[in-house]
Amino acid sequence: MSVLTDYTSEEQSLLMQGPRLGAIVVSAASPGRAADTFSEGVAAIQYAMSSRGEFLDNTLITSILYQLDQLAKADHRFVDYGKLAAAPDAKEHALAQLGQIADLLDRKSDPAEATGYKQWVLSAATAASQAAKEGGGFLGRGAVAVNDAEKSALAEIAASLRLP
Repeated sequence: MSVLTDYTSEEQSLLMQGPRLGAIVVSAASPGRAADTFSEGVAAIQYAMSSRGEFLDNTLITSILYQLDQLAKADHRFVDYGKLAAAPDAKEHALAQLGQIADLLDRKSDPAEATGYKQWVLSAATAASQAAKEGGGFLGRGAVAVNDAEKSALAEIAASLRLP
């Protein structure tokens, strides 16, 4: 098992962004109101930060959560999620970075740890996809929790991470 400090500083930065990258793919696949995009970003980080118990046996995830917690306690300024998700080519860029994460984990982590991290990222993206109802007409009638574009984005995330 590895911990975050077993990686270079560049690799650490990439690994710490995993849940946010998954959420960006979802938000960019189905752009909505700014409030909905914000909700998706919040849902992903809330899932990631509250999942500690689910992944106690994965030292990489627990060390990432510890580092993110320390940054938050130090009032670290995180990048504006809405701007990231709305950037041109945000989805493609995030998918490419998720592919880099998969390559890194496949090279440097044991298979169970790598699969756990990848599943963690996909679960955070799933939480983002469920954060805001999509579509619908007058008063939101006909809106769905997860639309087809978001379902497709989740499949693309799984493919980029090389999850079955």
